[in-house]
Amino acid sequence: MPVNGNIDIEYLANFWIENIKPPLMNALDLAPDDKLDWAPAEKMISLGNIFMHIPECSAWWISKLIDGIDFDDLTPGQSLPKNKIAGLLDQHWQRLDGFFARTPDILSTNYSYHHDGKDWNFEGRWIMIHVLEHDLHHRSQINQYLRILGIAPPKI
Repeated sequence: MPVNGNIDIEYLANFWIENIKPPLMNALDLAPDDKLDWAPAEKMISLGNIFMHIPECSAWWISKLIDGIDFDDLTPGQSLPKNKIAGLLDQHWQRLDGFFARTPDILSTNYSYHHDGKDWNFEGRWIMIHVLEHDLHHRSQINQYLRILGIAPPKI
């Protein structure tokens, strides 16, 4: 993946779309409609809200922090129906396409915000890796939920 010490963005973008997106979308297809508000234990995030949380992450980091566009929280409590979740995930993939289309400048730019009396600064490269890590983490969480429900998750 590294090229001359840098991240090969085209490789990573293709990997994301070819290897992370399909299993997530397949997992949504496999998720029973009547289990979207289910969680394995009290106070845990529901299956549907995990799916909704994935695009919420890119909406915050890319749309809000990088582009300065506000958005509504996507995990309000009760899960949306699967077709609405699929639409949110489609927006997530579109945000990622837009992010990758703006490289390499977006990766070397620092983005900051002020919260709770503190200034926070993040390099675009860190944001990209964080969103990737976030997608992978929650894909694993979704797969575990499916296994608990007795459903074989998609192959990764």
